[in-house]
Amino acid sequence: MYNLFYRIYFFRFKNNKIDSIFNRFIIRLINLIIPFLFTLNPVKSKLNFKSSDSSPKIIVSLTSFPVRIHKVWLVIETLLMQRTQPDKILLWLFKGEFNGRESLPEKLLNLEKRGLEIRFCDENLMPHKKYFFTMTEYPGADVITVDDDILYPDNFISKLLEYHNNFPDEIITTIGRKIKIIDNKIFPYKEWEIIRSDSSHSFQVIPIGAGGVYYPRGSLHADCFDIEKIKSYALMNSDLWLKIMSLRAETRVVCIAENYSKFFIPVIYRDNKTLMERNINNGRKDKVYKRLIDLYNIPINKLLN
Repeated sequence: MYNLFYRIYFFRFKNNKIDSIFNRFIIRLINLIIPFLFTLNPVKSKLNFKSSDSSPKIIVSLTSFPVRIHKVWLVIETLLMQRTQPDKILLWLFKGEFNGRESLPEKLLNLEKRGLEIRFCDENLMPHKKYFFTMTEYPGADVITVDDDILYPDNFISKLLEYHNNFPDEIITTIGRKIKIIDNKIFPYKEWEIIRSDSSHSFQVIPIGAGGVYYPRGSLHADCFDIEKIKSYALMNSDLWLKIMSLRAETRVVCIAENYSKFFIPVIYRDNKTLMERNINNGRKDKVYKRLIDLYNIPINKLLN
């Protein structure tokens, strides 16, 4: 049934106005139905990886916080029903925001029986929690980062792996923006074009975390895990920080947007204004990006190679 909802959602009307109205309607409808669907007809799939087998090769990693914790189980359900399963799914929570495991929703805790690992961390690295602790604990694994407010289609991991096999050393993303550069000048973030088709591997593409991003082992510079630098320069901007660290590691990005006619279905919250929207509207992303480029002396022409 869930797959049917996504097929309906991906349908596009030729009339943009009708398509926009349909989008809003179907997103709200799916958000109403999905909790009942997953509760009344729970998916039985669970991860098959055993820690005794070997080291995990592919890990899906995400984070959440109190405002979203009661719905994040929906996101994880969509990850557990993937056609191609990861070895692990790790959910990172900051200790200071929760009163231990007993404060977590039962529906979330129940997913541990099917392979979810809920981990508490001592440092509140904000959005960086979704990759930082997983990558430092499992440096030999490929990590797929996802957001806690997106329902992922069941071929999401399969598609990432398909492109990873073709571009094994590159970062793969389903949503990306092309950094706008004219006359050796970087334009404001809000002017960076959202990519609607597949891109060749490029330094000029920045992955957008909401769509899910595949980071092969070794694709980020070792300084990516400098906590003090993260706190000082990019605590609220993990996408920009990761982009800079991929540039320093000489890793290009491949965007596979052409595989999906629309962005993935969001989970609706009362205040669903995202961190990204706040950063864009306040111009914070432009300030952060400039500071990072200056800090690491990254030449503008490097992005154009």
